[in-house]
Amino acid sequence: MSISAYREVTDWSDSEYHVPNHTYLFDGKSNILAYLIENTDEVIVFKTPMKVSTTRRKFEKVKHKALDKLAKTLQSEEKTLQSINPQWQVKSDSGKVYTVELIGGKYSCNCVGYGYRNSCRHSKEIAEMNK
Repeated sequence: MSISAYREVTDWSDSEYHVPNHTYLFDGKSNILAYLIENTDEVIVFKTPMKVSTTRRKFEKVKHKALDKLAKTLQSEEKTLQSINPQWQVKSDSGKVYTVELIGGKYSCNCVGYGYRNSCRHSKEIAEMNK
């Protein structure tokens, strides 16, 4: 998992409300693991990753001590989980390789389709193979 911090730089000037541009810790997909509240040092960590649409939003990669430290902690936890949860590599028709993982009895995949639907061809293929 490639965990990185990104500061939102979306221009919200056409909005009638103030929309804060926080700094987010993304899991390499479109899931937020934590965020730093705009203009503060307060970090909010989610118990489970929160899916977010990045459509029409702009982000720039940043370095932040607290978020980088949290990222290292989460990555080491992920390595521990990978040794517990079985994983399979599945090659798609386009040649991309996706990882399907069995977590709590449910197959999940790191492809975009799974991110939108919580289901995909790759996870179904592995589930069927392991029946």
